[in-house]
Amino acid sequence: MSAWLWRIFLIWYSVGVVLVAFDLVPPALEWANAVFLYLAGLIGAVYLVKRFGMRKGILLSLFIIIWSISVESFGAKTGLIFGEYHYEKDFGVHLLGVPITIGFAWLMVITTGLALISPQSKQKSPGYPLLASLLAVAMDLVIDPVAFHLKQYWIWEEGGLFMEIPTQNFIGWFFTALSIHLVLYPFIGRETNAEPIHEKRAQILYGLMILMFAITSFVGGIGLAAVLSILLAAVTLSGARYV
Repeated sequence: MSAWLWRIFLIWYSVGVVLVAFDLVPPALEWANAVFLYLAGLIGAVYLVKRFGMRKGILLSLFIIIWSISVESFGAKTGLIFGEYHYEKDFGVHLLGVPITIGFAWLMVITTGLALISPQSKQKSPGYPLLASLLAVAMDLVIDPVAFHLKQYWIWEEGGLFMEIPTQNFIGWFFTALSIHLVLYPFIGRETNAEPIHEKRAQILYGLMILMFAITSFVGGIGLAAVLSILLAAVTLSGARYV
């Protein structure tokens, strides 16, 4: 079943890269954005289940979804975490005023960071939570400029130093990711013997997401976001080899 999920995602992704990057998504297919995020999140959930076992994997997946939605809800209502913003596009069913798809997006972000910074083949590292959180910020450096400037998925009420996005947003991303990775950290080293393919897919997923938004950013004339995103990801992954 996980193999079929991966194949469906790759097909959805391949079509989506072209439609999103060149702004060819017709209004009738706006719902496809939500499906894309659900698929990406489910791949992350499968990875957790395969790595930590069915019970722990499901509970950790639910925790990531619920916690991230709670943080996003608090942030959207108060402006205290990511700055003052609101959602524009319909991403499907909402929970606490936040599209549930956002929780699945966070599930993807967290699990891909886990797979890259702390794979099963590597000894447990105390630097994992910090480095994995930096990978989350690296991805956000390209996601948010595209979502804000090119797609208007969400809108900030105030600007900032980078791409008119509040600096607070990126700090909020770091600490939101850190809070989740700190919860995952005690489970590392107590895994089942998962097949390497699931970890490899999670690692590839991180690259695919950055690639998609990087292409879109260059097409839309904000390629600097992609350059900085890739640079921070590369530096973080290089540093992970020494901790």
